Amino acid sequence: MMTPAEILQAYASLGWKNNNDPMAQVLALRREDPAALGELVLGFLDSGQKHSTFIDTALDLMDDASYAATLRRVWQDAQDGKHGEAMEEVLDSAALQWPELYSGRWEQLLAATRAEAGGPRYYADFAWRAMDAATAHEWLDRLDGETDETLRRSRAVALLHARLPDVTLEAWRRACAGQPDMDQEAWMDLLGYALEEGGLRPLHDSRPLHISASAAQRRHMDASQPAWRREIRALHPTWKRFDGPGKDATAAQQAGMGGALPGTCGLCHGPLHRLLSLDQPARAGVACDGPLSFGVCLSCLGWEESTLFYRHDAEGLPQAHPTQRKDVAIEPQFPAEPLASAEVTLFEAPARWAWQDWGDSNGQQNLSRVGGAPSWVQQAWYPPCPDCGHKMSFAFQLDSDLPQDDGNEWMWGSGGCNYSFWCAHCRVSGHFWQCT
Repeated sequence: MMTPAEILQAYASLGWKNNNDPMAQVLALRREDPAALGELVLGFLDSGQKHSTFIDTALDLMDDASYAATLRRVWQDAQDGKHGEAMEEVLDSAALQWPELYSGRWEQLLAATRAEAGGPRYYADFAWRAMDAATAHEWLDRLDGETDETLRRSRAVALLHARLPDVTLEAWRRACAGQPDMDQEAWMDLLGYALEEGGLRPLHDSRPLHISASAAQRRHMDASQPAWRREIRALHPTWKRFDGPGKDATAAQQAGMGGALPGTCGLCHGPLHRLLSLDQPARAGVACDGPLSFGVCLSCLGWEESTLFYRHDAEGLPQAHPTQRKDVAIEPQFPAEPLASAEVTLFEAPARWAWQDWGDSNGQQNLSRVGGAPSWVQQAWYPPCPDCGHKMSFAFQLDSDLPQDDGNEWMWGSGGCNYSFWCAHCRVSGHFWQCT
């Protein structure tokens, strides 16, 4: 096993060339001396090199205590005037996984984001969700008297992301409503709220359940992956539930995936393909008292219609929405087989993984999850229910590479994500996917 200093020296000299493999070295360090991952990250930042993906992996695979200690040091270094692209990308990790790092230093974070130096590089907006109510209300009171318009806008945008509905709404009204460059619907979708009857209705919760694949699914999904990615997935806490002290044995629940459902597609008249069946959807945060099965036509979704909607009967089974039924069946451009049938497990991953970004995951994190905030590939969008017109609540998302009945892997477009939504009042589901 190479020490952190040896890994960094080899990377400085060879990069990824001449059989030097820093990813394999990080994984060996994780196996033999996991506490040294923090030393590796700090040493890398001290070296002044440009950010590299093996540092992201080291951060992801740290235990919570090592992660917190490392990020505290990095944030303090930033406050002391040390700047750099690699440092800012490490601080991005905290904005996503541990925004509490910035608690008590919100003014410093605001200054760093405005200066575009010394703070998170891309994901600062995620950090504001940890802001305490007292600070948020203090900032809100300062909006009206702020003479620097750019500072006022920056402070207001931070408050929009604070996930305190009363503060978010008031900040919007005072500083953002009516601004020509701030479309209300687009911003509310980005924030995950519907503005209704003078208040904000959350469109997602903050406690996702990750979907752990069955053993057969994992074998299929791992078969085409390099050894280093298979090892990361075996270690990463978003891929499977790790039992241990403090784990709630009742937290995990089973769900069904794949195969066909009794209903037919309203467009091509082919069978509906099951995405997920929940015996107790309310336990997973989906507002429904009885069993619920989500299904789509994989042949038509995204190709023949960008968004497909289904009404659900008393048994929770989907039927094509009347607005998307054709008397004469169309011929899909890309006929698809259903996902492979499997029993999957829904489990609560550690709190660090409640919020995830599609780009940041880099194929190493599991993005298939029920509830929580969507990990958008492109722009945030919550479809309106075709029956009542209200914004639908987020139900779950499924990442690409899911095994199919015919032995292939299902890709949402070029390898994106599917997003599924639910209107509890109308018992209507909606689905679309995004890709790059």
